[in-house]
Amino acid sequence: PELQTARLFLGGYSSYLSAKNYFESQKPLLEKAMRETTLHPYWASSQKGLTGKETWQDMVVGRMRGMVAQLKTSGYDDFKVEKDKCEMYGFLQRNSLPFVPLLGMWTEKQTLLDYLEELRRDINKHQFPLWLKSCHLTQGDDAGRRIIKREDLADPLRFEKLKAWVSGKWEQRPNDDARAWSNDAKKILDTLQPRFLIQTSYAGPYGDSVGFTERAPVELKIEVLWGRAYLANICDYEAYALRDGTIERWDTSFFSKIAHAPVTDPAQNKKVQWLKEEGHLERAYKLAEKVCRSMLADQVRVDIFVRPGDLEGVVVNEISISPGALYKWHAQFMATTWRRGHVEHVYTLKDTKKRVYEEGKNEGKLSNGEEWFVRE
Repeated sequence: PELQTARLFLGGYSSYLSAKNYFESQKPLLEKAMRETTLHPYWASSQKGLTGKETWQDMVVGRMRGMVAQLKTSGYDDFKVEKDKCEMYGFLQRNSLPFVPLLGMWTEKQTLLDYLEELRRDINKHQFPLWLKSCHLTQGDDAGRRIIKREDLADPLRFEKLKAWVSGKWEQRPNDDARAWSNDAKKILDTLQPRFLIQTSYAGPYGDSVGFTERAPVELKIEVLWGRAYLANICDYEAYALRDGTIERWDTSFFSKIAHAPVTDPAQNKKVQWLKEEGHLERAYKLAEKVCRSMLADQVRVDIFVRPGDLEGVVVNEISISPGALYKWHAQFMATTWRRGHVEHVYTLKDTKKRVYEEGKNEGKLSNGEEWFVRE
């Protein structure tokens, strides 16, 4: 609170007021979304004992503690809908939510290594790069993903390094050490079993996104509260997109950093305008909201890929139930919305015995997060 007060006096009052006014404009829509929410009991039990004064980070930490408590008392592992990426993609498939296609999913190391040998033999049947991802490790601190280029399969030495990477990551245990909730997260992450998947690339109009900075695919990290998308964090451009069409770009100036003062003039934000002008933002918001409703959740961050010139190509990359971003002036208003639904209990509680990751209509091996792989 003291730091935020200092920001106001250092020139941040105008941007604070903009965030407050934006919240007020969204409030009726958020309240409507709360009333229309059907909440899974897991999420309701993850936010007990709220005082009505919790910050955004308090809400995230409280959820993590609530998930640990349910794991200890009831064995509930619904957190796997996000913490186990194999279960996550199974959930997306079960609910007909679009994502970048997978070549396969593996629960045994040797089976995966055998498949890499098969990929090597059939190298001309595939488009590169591919992405090798561990389902049990985080993609950030754990470095749980690796690009597979054609030369990684064709060159014997690089292929041996690829296999060594798989073996090393298979034994690595996940951690989330750089977070306020690290101690609680460890109890959850310790339950995860090693699993891997191989995913195709999300290529843009000029090829894969790697190495392209202009007109390349973009990831939107969309915060959804009670089924209503509130803002999109456009990390590639250091900007937030708001539902009223405003784009706030956070430049590197000292003033912007200290006062949380964004650049909102469209003329100075030309690089990001295509997201709004081509209609990608609204498509992405709707998809993110569908993910939240499918999870029967109070809050989720949905990371979505979009690319220039392809309005139908909006797909989910991944989700987060413990987001680390602090969202500058918006955080306090987002926290108000998240906790209010719980304090006032305005949602409908679903009577279900299914785990969150089991929710959905479509059945099949992928839906259950089991080992499978595609053969040509």
